[in-house]
Amino acid sequence: MKISVSTLGMYPATIDKVLEFVTDDLKLDYLEIVKEYPYYNLTREAFENYDINLSIHAPLSDINIASHVDKVREASIMEMVDSFKRANEWGANRVVVHPGTIPIMGLKFTDKILDYNLESLKRLDKIADDYGVMMCVENMPLFERMLYTNIDALFELVENELNCGITIDVGHAHNNGFSEEEMFDSDNIHHIHLSDNDGSFDMHHELGRHDIDFPKIFKILKEKKYDDICVIEVKTKQQILKSMDYLKKINVL
Repeated sequence: MKISVSTLGMYPATIDKVLEFVTDDLKLDYLEIVKEYPYYNLTREAFENYDINLSIHAPLSDINIASHVDKVREASIMEMVDSFKRANEWGANRVVVHPGTIPIMGLKFTDKILDYNLESLKRLDKIADDYGVMMCVENMPLFERMLYTNIDALFELVENELNCGITIDVGHAHNNGFSEEEMFDSDNIHHIHLSDNDGSFDMHHELGRHDIDFPKIFKILKEKKYDDICVIEVKTKQQILKSMDYLKKINVL
C-alpha cells in the first residue's frame, strides 16, 4: 500500500521542513502538495535532494470551475491547468481537482451551473491527458452548495462523461452517510484521502478516532488490488503521527 501524507497537516512549515519530516521521521516515500501558499510556486529543484514521490492537490481557495461569472470560471480552470503543468515538471502523475460549487446567485440556475461544471471538467480532462497526468475528481463533504457530495453521482459522471480518475475522500463520503463498501464501488478510483469523523461534519481528524471502519476499508482495497496512493489528510502534525501509529496497529504499515 502506498501511504502518503498531505502538506495540509504540516502547514505552514517550509517545504524543507515538510520533506525532512516525511522522509526522515515518517520514513514515507510519498507526499501530496496542496498547491497553495507557501507551496504555490515550488519548482522541481525543491525536491532534488529528497527521494520522494509526489501528487498534487490543485488549489481550492477562491476557486470555482462552475462559476457563472465567465472570468472567474476561466481563471479557476487556468489554476487547474497550472497544477497539471507542475505535476508534469515534478514527475507527479496524480492531480486532485475539486468539482465546482453553486454560487449564491446560481441557486435558481442549477442546471446551468452543472453544465458549466461538466464543460470545465471535460476541458480539464483533455488538458491533463496532454500533460501526461491523471486528473482525479474528488467527492465533496456535506456543505451547502457543493457539487458531487453524492459519490454515486460522481461515479456516474466519470463513467459516462469523462476519461479521468476519482479521488475518494473517505471522510467526505462518511459525512454523507455512505458505507465503506459503497465508497469504493467504482473501478475509476485512483487516489484516496484518509481522515476520520463522526459523520456530523468534515472534521479531518486522525485515523481511528471516530467510527470509520478503516480495517474494513483496507480489506476492501486489498480485495480490489488497489495499488495507488492513500493520503493521510489531517489538520496537524500530531494527527499525522497518531494516524501513522494507528496504521501500524492495524497492520497497514
